[in-house]
Amino acid sequence: MTQHTTPHTPQDTTPQTTQLTTLDATFLNAETRSTHAHIAGLGILDPSALPDGRITTAAAVELIRERAHLAARPLRRRLAGVPFGLDHPYWEDDPAFDPVQHVSEVTLPAPGTDEQLAEVVAALHARPLDRSRPLWELVLVQGLEGGRAAVYVKAHHAAVDGVLAAETLAALLDIAPEPRELPADDAAPLRAP
Repeated sequence: MTQHTTPHTPQDTTPQTTQLTTLDATFLNAETRSTHAHIAGLGILDPSALPDGRITTAAAVELIRERAHLAARPLRRRLAGVPFGLDHPYWEDDPAFDPVQHVSEVTLPAPGTDEQLAEVVAALHARPLDRSRPLWELVLVQGLEGGRAAVYVKAHHAAVDGVLAAETLAALLDIAPEPRELPADDAAPLRAP
């Protein structure tokens, strides 16, 4: 009995991009100027223990910059279309990714009621996401009654579902007061085929 072996070939370590599933592509294709397929969450926070008693865009940007590589797909990847739209797009790393383009701030006028917050969130949610960049945004809402602040996060449903949203938050946030040690960002950028 002879045994056949295949010669050893080095394994390709080039990162592979992923193509949108039919369901995710449907979320993109179903959008119109008045109907968007993004999802969002709103958190109300008490920033009194923070320096200066406020959450800042600079701190949010720095947190995302340090930890974006820990999240799976949604933070640094953008859509890469297929020529002539002949197939579903792919996800690729945005070579110009900068969290500054995704984080902004709004301050409510006094008194900063929950009704005012709801109006701002409705206006934010009515805006489409820019498809030339990673499909998410974070808006800090300052000036809520009682010294509170809010964090509104929006992501396209083609990029994030409920499970991936939870995984992304777990990558960005610590559950203990002391920050955890972060692994290095040494992955090669993903490029569409």
